[in-house]
Amino acid sequence: MRLLRHLASLPPRETWRLVRRRLPVLRNAPPWTAADLLASVKHRQGVRFAELLLRQEAILTRETNWKPLDFEAVRVVEIGCGPLAGYGPLAVFRGAASYESAEPEWDPDLFTGGKIAQEYLYPLHADFCALYGPRMDFETFRTALREKIAVHCSGFEAAPIGGQADIVLSQSCMEHVFPLEATIDKLAEIQTPQTRFLHLVDFGNHYLTPSPFEGLYEQPPEAYIARRGKAINMLRSSDILTLFENSGIPARMIPSRVVPDAYSGTIHAWWRERYDDEALFTQLALVASTGE
Repeated sequence: MRLLRHLASLPPRETWRLVRRRLPVLRNAPPWTAADLLASVKHRQGVRFAELLLRQEAILTRETNWKPLDFEAVRVVEIGCGPLAGYGPLAVFRGAASYESAEPEWDPDLFTGGKIAQEYLYPLHADFCALYGPRMDFETFRTALREKIAVHCSGFEAAPIGGQADIVLSQSCMEHVFPLEATIDKLAEIQTPQTRFLHLVDFGNHYLTPSPFEGLYEQPPEAYIARRGKAINMLRSSDILTLFENSGIPARMIPSRVVPDAYSGTIHAWWRERYDDEALFTQLALVASTGE
């Protein structure tokens, strides 16, 4: 009922997009329009990337020797940026030399269109000025976005992204990638020991349910995916860390939300044989580079 009430509160087209992403027989969302994005509870809040980065870096600073990312004059790569370039505007405003990403839903004309510029980028620029100081005026910001952002309309593993990245980011992306191994191998190609990276991974069911793990653990992952479609890959935190290790990327995993008391269902033996409670009940975790 909670999920149905949430869907009923959304614009009809956004509800349809969510339904199509979840049903195995459909699993294709209609192309984004400016009206869709500006009506989206999620996408219209561009400043959330600054808020997310601030929160995540605060956790890492408390738990490790992490120093805040410096975007000045560096090359930034993001795994999947979404239809509004994800961390791209933030990186460019904070001085990045370039930003590159891969996003199957990318539409460059939509991103640079007048409606998005006036109703999304204009207030976002004002927020950035308040947070980071008036580094550039709005028209300079728009020009910098056009010149410095490159997004490939493909999966990350297939994108022609080469060379060396200084900063690599992703926001609730890795749990949606099939197969994730190819993406991690791609990261290994563009990263050096000096590359700094930060990824947030959401291991929950991505539904508005009382427990973020509701429905996940009653059957093996193959059965869940067959029933719900390829919305999440069902990998747990220990699996992600192993993939990084296998690709030769030193990484640390910092759980940022662990909620064991939120789950009351029956856990199938498949899960118990492979994971401890921390891996099973970590909803959010940060995967970060080990250097400062």
